[in-house]
Parts: sequence; structure tokens; C-alpha cells
Amino acid sequence: MLRSRLVLLVVLCGLTFFVGLGRPAVMDSDEAFYAEAAREMVSSGDWLTPHYNYEYRFEKPVLYYWLASLAYLVVGVGEGAARFPSALAGLVLVLTTFAAARRWYDDTTGLLAGAITATSFGYVAVARQALPDLALAALMTLATWTALEALVVPRPAAEDRIRRWWLLASGAALGAAFLTKGPVGVALPAAVVGPLALRRLWVGGPGELSASTGTRVRRLAANVAILAIVCVLVAAPWFAAMTSEHGVAYLDRFFVGENLERFATDRYNAARPLWYYVPIVLGGLLPWSPLMVLWGRPVLGVVQRVRRIQPVELWLLVWAAAPLLFFSVSIGKQPRYVLAVLPPLAMLLARAIARRLRLDAPTVPVRTDRLVGAAGVLSGLVLCTFGILVYRAQILLQGVSTGAVLGAVGGLMASGGLVALVAVSRRQHRLPQALVVAAVVSTLSVQYVVLSRPGPEPVQVMADLVRTAAPSPHAYGRYGVFVRNLVFYLERPHVDLSSVEQVVVFLQSNEPVLAVVAETNLEPVRAAGVVFHEVGRVSYLNTGNLRLSTLLWPDPTVHLQTIVLVSNRSPEERRVAAQ
Repeated sequence: MLRSRLVLLVVLCGLTFFVGLGRPAVMDSDEAFYAEAAREMVSSGDWLTPHYNYEYRFEKPVLYYWLASLAYLVVGVGEGAARFPSALAGLVLVLTTFAAARRWYDDTTGLLAGAITATSFGYVAVARQALPDLALAALMTLATWTALEALVVPRPAAEDRIRRWWLLASGAALGAAFLTKGPVGVALPAAVVGPLALRRLWVGGPGELSASTGTRVRRLAANVAILAIVCVLVAAPWFAAMTSEHGVAYLDRFFVGENLERFATDRYNAARPLWYYVPIVLGGLLPWSPLMVLWGRPVLGVVQRVRRIQPVELWLLVWAAAPLLFFSVSIGKQPRYVLAVLPPLAMLLARAIARRLRLDAPTVPVRTDRLVGAAGVLSGLVLCTFGILVYRAQILLQGVSTGAVLGAVGGLMASGGLVALVAVSRRQHRLPQALVVAAVVSTLSVQYVVLSRPGPEPVQVMADLVRTAAPSPHAYGRYGVFVRNLVFYLERPHVDLSSVEQVVVFLQSNEPVLAVVAETNLEPVRAAGVVFHEVGRVSYLNTGNLRLSTLLWPDPTVHLQTIVLVSNRSPEERRVAAQ
């Protein structure tokens, strides 16, 4: 039974996280930093210091770069290899959530919690990008769960050997999390486990109440010391090597500039309101989040003191609340920062669904639950709305056939209709399966229609234009477009142009140069008296910065850009220079 459940979850992750991983092209977003830095790591042979655009990249630790570089060595440099560590982290996260929910509740809840994690749109979206955030979430989830097992879950003193294995696993995961994104990988698990461990210190567990307070404090301190030692052994060597190579200034740049300032200032991310992550969490758990209404009755029971919060519920609530509060009070916010909140919510949601639908009951319920029905209908309507938005957005999906768009729309609408129909039928207990099917259909529809198109992507076309126009290593710059991903396909450093004035100066160079510029920015360049020659152009929708507003109000004149490659030399002059 356990084996079949694991196989089912692995297959499900294959559909939602791995299928089509090589599409679309590396986007003009943060994922280009990691894809290109890993490529340069393999190319240069420098496995210590990450580089981007052939310059030092000190912003993040090294673990994701190592994983992507290893994937490159195995299968070659490409989009799928760059994203493979993120998808693999998604699988680890699903299996960890399954194991924790199964251990704390039962097999049915564990399987459902794993399925929710594997099909929630927030995880699906990040698993398909070359970003370290899902790896961080997976490692923090593993570290938190194993630390709770070691320090919080009641365990007889006779099982100290088992406790040590949990501690070793947690310490290793903490160290790996630190190597993925720095101190946050340790701070958040500590914020969850610390208060719960202190609470248990005074409450005690089996065989512990007879021990003195001092004895219990010493035991806790010893266990925490094991965690810390293992964490340091995993994480410290790379930081020590970086400090030896680049000096103490590196530590100041990383720990102060890239962590403290990112948390406390708007230097890296625009300031956002305190409630910013509430809709992010709701959206990240789609299509399951409408079923959160099932928490209403248990919460009301606690408020009315009809029931008490169970220990597992307390652990999961603290587990979800600590990172949510941590990131909510930070100044710099990004949607993907809050991924660590979703696993405990998935477990709580799975428990609520399993109990409400009586999934362990041997007989099929003969009466439908109205609350479940309403939540399921809402989930179905959300999926149908996605289908409508994709249909509206077809004017932006260049190169995608009408048939493909209609197929994706039909899949989204049909899956939404299936969810709504099952939710109000006598087969309501099949609602989780319907939601899983709908999530898979939605994922593949968006992956193959909205986010990618047949043939080369615009950035790949532009890279070919640059390569053809300047086969020798002529300088090329780009302003405001293909800012991060063009270097991945050209494998040559670019000149970073940050203003029209810099474009003007660049094109006035005495040497042959190329510039990649949006057509709308060429008029002020021309007005400055610069003579340039067009080499080629592409039309471009930046799916890396796709927003809901883009789908709600699609406008080709606003959202589609014409990107032009220009040169300060005529074709004849470029040919002469190339000889």
C-alpha cells in the first residue's frame, strides 16, 4: 500500500513538475541568473565562486548553482537541466509532506496532503523555473519536520537513538538550506521549532515529567547543539573558502547587503502592504484553497471552547504562522518567498477534507455536503475563469495556433466543469481526484500554450541574429529587454546599458557594436543624431513578468514589444570588420 501511494505521488509530480520542463526558453527574470551562472560554472571550471555575465555573483550561496551545474554535466546545458533541481526539490517537498502527514495522522491524509502539494499552482509555477526558492522550501520543510520529531513530538527516553537520527537529518537539511539562500534557511525552522520545544520543556513528555527541570534543559541544549554542529559542518566550509578567496568584505556584502537589507529595506523589492501574502497564499493553494472553508467549524469549536486544539494542529499552526508573520513584517516581499507556509497548510487542509468527506469510510456517502459542494463549485469556477482568460489572451500568444488555444481553453473549462459537477453529485467523495485531474490538465495547458510556443523563442531568435551579425566577439549591449537571459544563449558577456543616453554613447563607439533595444526607445536615439542600421527584429511577450492584469486586459500595443537589433556599422562595414 505504501509503495503504491509513493508511486502515485511520483507519477503525479512527473506530470506537474517535470513534463515539458525544457519549455519555454529561459525567461527574462531571476531564473536567468541561476541558469547562466551554472553554465559559467561548468564552462570556467570554477566551482567555488558563482559568476554571471562573467562577473562575480555574490547575491546567493552556491547550492543551486552546484545542482544545476551537475545537471548540465549529465545531460548538457539546456532549459530542462537548469530547472531540474527545482523540479526535484518539488518532488522532495511532496514526499516530505506526505511522510509527515502520514506519520502524524494516517495514510489517507498523507496521500491527500502530498497530492495537494504536488498540484497547488504556487508550487507548480516555481518548480518549473530555475530558482532556488523551492529548494529552500523543501529543505526548510524537511528540517522543520525532523526537528519537530526530535525535539517536540513526545518520545520515551528509551528512543534516544531514534531521536539522534532525526537530529542528524534536521541538521543536514538546515545546513543545506543555509547553502541555498543563507540565514533564512535556519531562522524560519528555528522560529517554528523553538517556541514549541520550549513549551514541551515545561509540559514534558512520557518519562520526562519525573526528571528535574535542569535535566530537561540540559537534554534540550545537547540536542540543539547536535543540530548546530551538523548544520555548521555542512554549510561552513563553502563560506570559509569564499572568505579565504574574497576576504571578509564578502561576508559583509552577503550577510548585511543581501540578507539584512533585503529584509529591512526596499533596496531589492518594492515595499508592499502587511497583508500582501494573504492573497498570495490563497492563490498558491489553488485549486484547493476554496476548501479552506472546511476549517470554519473546527475553528468555531475552539473559539466556543467546545473542542481543544490537538497537539498536531498546534504544531502545524505554528509552522504556518511563523514564516507568514516573518515575511509579512519584512519590507522587501516577493510571492515565492512564502512557499514554506504551504506544506503545513496542505496537511491541515488534507485532514479537514478527509474527515469531512469521510474518505476512510468503507461506504460511499449518500448525501452531499453543501459546504463542500459550494467550495468545489467555486474551485471549478476559478478554473473556468482561467480558461476564459486564456481565450482572451490569444491575441498575445504569437505563433500559437488557434486550435492549440481552443484546446487549452477546452481543457480548462472541462476540468473546471468536472470539479463543479463532482462537488454537487452523489460522488462528492471523488472531489480530491477531480481536483488533481483538473490541476494536471491546467498545468499542461498553460505550460504548452501560454508559456511557450512552437519553434525558437524570441530570445533565441535574437541570439541567432547577434551571432550571425557579429560572429567574432564584437561588443553587444542591451537596454531594457532580454536583460538577463540573452547572455545564456549567446554565451558571451554583454554590456549593460541602463539609459537611452548610454545607448547613444555606445552606438557612437569607434568599434563595431550591436545594441538590442525596444523599438520604442530608438526614436530618442535617432533624435540624438546617432546613425544606426537595423539588423533584425522580433516580437516579444515577456512571460517571465506575466501578470493577472495582462490576462484580464490583454492589449498587444501594451504587452507585446518589438525588439530591434541595431548596429553602428552597415552590413558591408561589418563584413569588412569580420575579415
